[in-house]
Amino acid sequence: MNLNPSRLLLIFLVGCLSLVFSASAQAAEPIPIGSRLEPLVDHGLIDSLKGGASLELHSPQPREIAFKFDQAWEGNASGYCTLFRDGDIYRMYYRGSRYLIDKKPLRMAHTETVCYAESQDGIHWTRPNLGIYKWEGAKDNNIIFMGSPEAHNFSPFKDINPDCLPGQRYKAVGGTTASKGLWTFQSADGIHWERLSKTPVVTKGAFDSHNTVFWDAEHKRYSMYVRFFSEGQFKGLRLIGESHSKDFINWSEPVGLDYPGSPPQQMYTNQIRPYYRAPHILYGFPTRYIAKPLTKHVEQLPPVDLRKQLINLGQRLGTDQGDGVFMSSRDGLSFERWDEAFLRPGPEAEHRWVYGDNYSSYGLFETKSDIPGLPNEISMHFDEGAWRDDIHRVRRYTIRLDGFVSLNAPYAGGSMTTKPLVFSGSKLNLNYATSAAGTLKVEIQNADGSPIPGFSLKNSTELFGDSTNQVISWENGSDVSSLAGKSVRLHFELKDGDLYSFQFGEGE
Repeated sequence: MNLNPSRLLLIFLVGCLSLVFSASAQAAEPIPIGSRLEPLVDHGLIDSLKGGASLELHSPQPREIAFKFDQAWEGNASGYCTLFRDGDIYRMYYRGSRYLIDKKPLRMAHTETVCYAESQDGIHWTRPNLGIYKWEGAKDNNIIFMGSPEAHNFSPFKDINPDCLPGQRYKAVGGTTASKGLWTFQSADGIHWERLSKTPVVTKGAFDSHNTVFWDAEHKRYSMYVRFFSEGQFKGLRLIGESHSKDFINWSEPVGLDYPGSPPQQMYTNQIRPYYRAPHILYGFPTRYIAKPLTKHVEQLPPVDLRKQLINLGQRLGTDQGDGVFMSSRDGLSFERWDEAFLRPGPEAEHRWVYGDNYSSYGLFETKSDIPGLPNEISMHFDEGAWRDDIHRVRRYTIRLDGFVSLNAPYAGGSMTTKPLVFSGSKLNLNYATSAAGTLKVEIQNADGSPIPGFSLKNSTELFGDSTNQVISWENGSDVSSLAGKSVRLHFELKDGDLYSFQFGEGE
């Protein structure tokens, strides 16, 4: 069959339009969220932001000193804390270590140890006398592992894999280049540990950092985040890589993370794990490494005498800095990373502008507010006082539930519309805060963006206040069950306030 040029052009255009409509239909495919919590921590569910609306990063608030590294088997180089809630108790694992910095070269005062502490409330911590290892002839200590390079960065977790064997309910990874890679460990009680792997399971990387691992229920596999360099052999940028395993035995080769829209930056630790309130999203709290030149300004930053000692040991020890960063991911490889600091070193008089300070511990959990009647808060911990035996410690910080990032709008107002979603449940709960002059209204729309009768902005209750669990209502009430299972959009109108998360469910 012969076709003239006009006919060919028409067929070509029709084909292009079909592809466009097909792509549009695919792009409009609704996201199933069911009744899970959705923190507004990234752009994953956001279709549009208008007016002054934007995502805003928040910082944790400093609380009390939670723990001091003041025992003989601990010291000024202790750290790499891992903390988690385990039933009725809270567990803390950390490295006990001490540097001698009086003269060159920098050297260890004693062998590195893995230590254990417990808490009944996540706030006050004690060292149990475990009697497992001898220290200077006595077993009156809290040491659970020592005598090999893996003690440098021993990182435990409780395995929630439903197929986990009872004797392996607690697992860990640890290792450095001295151990030729990362080894795995097992424990039935979280206290008594033994090697699980007979050889290193991951060998590509640098590893001289806090490498982390967990069971990823979303992907039905174990995920490990390790330290490695862009050029290998400790050259190039300090990076974070991801490795995974179905059986905790055979691991994939680490692949570097991506940070779309963020410039190259050096990440030292990673502290990546599922957010316990919304485990389909991974949160990370890496320590950002910042190299600084030796200048007069650096020399006068307190603590001046310590800085002189560190510069004498090696210039970067006295000049380079670190702060805390926040990032999140829905697939475990591509992370929305904030370039602004999540935790700054703080006032100079507090002496945290020192290499080795401001490292985030690994773990988030809820603790009671110190003000009766207020909602629980999220506790997290950061190191301070590096290099100093007298003040090296861990400080607790708190942040509002889901309070890491919010949808924020100024007094002039702004709006956010989600992508098409499919939910289950009969109520819409919000975690939000406004000023007295601020407001929040919610509209539920059809997938095409048109308001659904009865759920439009003009029908919405005008909210103002501060609540972590506010049920939204319209003129005809709060029941949204008639829309469950359908493709809808949420449209938020916000003024001088913050929206932290939302969740469909059956009530408060």
